[in-house]
Amino acid sequence: MKTNHKKNSLKLFWSLLLFVDVLLFIDALSTTTIWACLLVMILSELIYFKGNKYLFGEFDRKQQLKREQRKQKYLQNKESE
Repeated sequence: MKTNHKKNSLKLFWSLLLFVDVLLFIDALSTTTIWACLLVMILSELIYFKGNKYLFGEFDRKQQLKREQRKQKYLQNKESE
């Protein structure tokens, strides 16, 4: 139960950080301030490399499983030909 709670709180943290990053991105575009653009880039990289597994981990696992299944099916069809 603690692990699930921790996972949910990490997902909430990264989701909120992504939301703040989007708001800051909109602000940076509208005001054309360099420091805001740099901050958006840094936050985006941080979210991509550190938070991706919490935000999109389940989706990525499902997609990987589908790719593997399609690959196996393709190889079986290729062998039977």
